[in-house]
Amino acid sequence: MTKDDRLASYKYSVLQHARKHNNITYTCKVFNLSRTVYYKWLKRFSKLGYLGLQDKKKAKPKMPNQIKKDKEKIILNYIIEYPTHGPRRIANELKQQNIIISDTGVYNVLCRKQLNHRLNRLFYAQEKSDNSVVTERYLREVAKRKPAHINAYYPGYLFCQDTFYVGTIKGIGRIYQQAGIDAYSSFGFAKVYTDKTAISAINFLKSKVLPVYKQFSIPLDRNLTDNGKEYTTHWVGSKHEYEKFLKQNRIRHTKIKPRTPQSNGIVERFNRTLLEEFYQIAMLKKVYSSLDQLQDDLDKFIYYYNFKRTNQGYRLKGKIPYQKFFDGKRKYALPEPR
Repeated sequence: MTKDDRLASYKYSVLQHARKHNNITYTCKVFNLSRTVYYKWLKRFSKLGYLGLQDKKKAKPKMPNQIKKDKEKIILNYIIEYPTHGPRRIANELKQQNIIISDTGVYNVLCRKQLNHRLNRLFYAQEKSDNSVVTERYLREVAKRKPAHINAYYPGYLFCQDTFYVGTIKGIGRIYQQAGIDAYSSFGFAKVYTDKTAISAINFLKSKVLPVYKQFSIPLDRNLTDNGKEYTTHWVGSKHEYEKFLKQNRIRHTKIKPRTPQSNGIVERFNRTLLEEFYQIAMLKKVYSSLDQLQDDLDKFIYYYNFKRTNQGYRLKGKIPYQKFFDGKRKYALPEPR
């Protein structure tokens, strides 16, 4: 079930509640809605049925002043001949050929084609040339533009862990989530706490992560975290409880560079999935009075994530995480790069 389906289901449950109790004011009070929003949903449902409760996709904006395709082609052909010319120079040169295009119009075309930087135009001209020469600089720039991915060759090769602030719940306090994901299979784990300490980070591994790996006889080789105080110490020569725990379990600890959360992007994306597909929807439907209630619902979603939900990322390409987690053959894995 997608996010849109869940929201449509929630709207439908509001309408059903009002119909059952025959009291719109009471329903709006229970679901914390305004009557305006309720009647808006009711109008859509009456007109289009259940499909009317799904969010409308925004129409592509019409741009009547946008440069026509034939003039756009003229600009691109000009760039192939003179890639170092900027928007104003291109507009002035075309004006000499009785082709009237403003420098702003030229710049907008370059932006749409991602050619607003001189280096991009040079490479574009090189690619379109009949006798192009591949230079070292060209190869370096192409290598920079390739998406950087974390490589993992088998389950347990790399486990990514992170602390995520969920929010504050009245009567419970601040809620922090310890989340982790297997970098090879995207098999995820999560547990909520009221603090972000080394004790919580260790408890998460003890109670959620390591039992699963041990149950299926999958060794965990390496753990990737940020430089938070729950994972490491900032004092030279000091020993940290979390790092001691990893050493006792023969797990190598790798830390990302400071202020580069994208280096641990796998678990950051997992946090976003949990926020959008679980927390934002669960908080609308239910008022939690204890941490155990929230953890029970989180466990159900984690089961759905690992065993029922397809993953569209470049690792799984439509598979479900458990399929790759259990099918990964360690004995056929590539050797770890030195």
